[in-house]
Amino acid sequence: MGMGAIQFYRNKYYYPHYCQTITPYGAALPSTPIGMNFRSGTLRVKGDMADFMSCNYLAFSRDGEILYAWIEDVRFRTEDSFEVTYSVDAWRTYRNKINLGTQFIARRPGNTNKKDKLLGASVDYPDIQSIGFPIGDPSKRIFVIQLRTGTAEPFSRSPVNPTPYQFFMTEYDVNNWTASMHLQQLMTKLSEGAETQNVVTMYSIPYMNISSLPNIPLPIKTASSTVTIDGFRFLDTADPSELLHIKTTFSIPYDLDDILRVNHSVQIVIPEAGIIHVPDELLVREDLELRQDIDLFSGASNYMLTTSDGSNFTQSVRGSSISSIPVVSDPLDTYLSQNQNALATSLLGDVASIAGGAAAIVGAPGLGAAIGAGSVASGVKGILFRDGQIEDATSKWSNPPAFLGTALAASFNNQFWLVVSKAKVENADQVHENFGYPYGMVAPLVFPASGFIQTEGCTVMSTDGSVPKWALDEINNHFNNGIRVHTS
Repeated sequence: MGMGAIQFYRNKYYYPHYCQTITPYGAALPSTPIGMNFRSGTLRVKGDMADFMSCNYLAFSRDGEILYAWIEDVRFRTEDSFEVTYSVDAWRTYRNKINLGTQFIARRPGNTNKKDKLLGASVDYPDIQSIGFPIGDPSKRIFVIQLRTGTAEPFSRSPVNPTPYQFFMTEYDVNNWTASMHLQQLMTKLSEGAETQNVVTMYSIPYMNISSLPNIPLPIKTASSTVTIDGFRFLDTADPSELLHIKTTFSIPYDLDDILRVNHSVQIVIPEAGIIHVPDELLVREDLELRQDIDLFSGASNYMLTTSDGSNFTQSVRGSSISSIPVVSDPLDTYLSQNQNALATSLLGDVASIAGGAAAIVGAPGLGAAIGAGSVASGVKGILFRDGQIEDATSKWSNPPAFLGTALAASFNNQFWLVVSKAKVENADQVHENFGYPYGMVAPLVFPASGFIQTEGCTVMSTDGSVPKWALDEINNHFNNGIRVHTS
């Protein structure tokens, strides 16, 4: 077998580590191959023990071809010659003769925010962070008064439900309504005991900007006089829909990559309504909005996560209303309305008693007549007693009891919290340096200049026709196991 040349190298990296640069050791030496093949073999070469103890890699060249190989073992032969056993490095030897093609790439260099199972910490409990956002003005609410409309007076343009009432509104300090002089005047008037003729109900709703509404004094009518109170705004015939839609723009104030790479949850917590889960596809948007739609009739609000262009609507939650105050109704009307079923049942029973008693008087003299007379008397007495109760209701006026408003308004009025929970991570730098970033896509496989590359099910696309199968198998295995490429 003819002579060849052998160059020894120092190679600092062994798979899964790889570096394009290897350091030559000494000059090329003539070598005689014995028992040689393209996968492994033995070379006879001159040298001394110090040489072989100083290198671990070689390149054997012959007939214009080069095999790069790892030194497996060195055996002493004579005083100045040794036999070197080697195994060929398939990737360095054949890399310029293959086409890697398109593969499924599991990990590669380059920042991604995909979930990474390699990230973790020594503790299991997550990091939780939260930040509060206001909706409108958290310090204020809107007081609404509905009035009966007098002759020739305009109706308010109430949304959705046609109503014959007028809507007057004013804003007030949610924690100190008594600071509003016009609200104090209103409550003073109501506490005087006089029957209000035109007030239907009063209640509060979440804050909205009512500055565009006309400033018209609130008229409070009693049987003897009319009092006007300044400081109120009138819902006229203008479209109120813009007033009732409040949008609060916000963004996720944390590193989204850190959130998306691990198990996480992002929630919008609205104390009066509930929790909205923010989906991952919206986390990356910078124009997220929480839309609040206020019910003018009850103060209940619907909250919906959306984007500024209105192209994405996701989960929504609905808050509760605050009980309205029926300041005014006629007691007779209220009594009849609330008890109409009981009154009707009672009346039917009394009429039946009278009819049955009359029949007994006619059909059965003696004892039957006495029993019939008792039934008639009982029925008549029931009707008279009920009529007396109704008559009493017509002359008894009273202010209603106070109603409990929302217990949350004092502390959490018009506010929501963005709460981010994510798994703790302590090894991010080590993972990204040694194992790159998860990619998880089919793409052209490009060997990087540096960093980690890993495939799943790699099959080299093609060769120039000179690469043996064992070399292809070895190269595929290297990529599937992952290769970290070093620059030096």
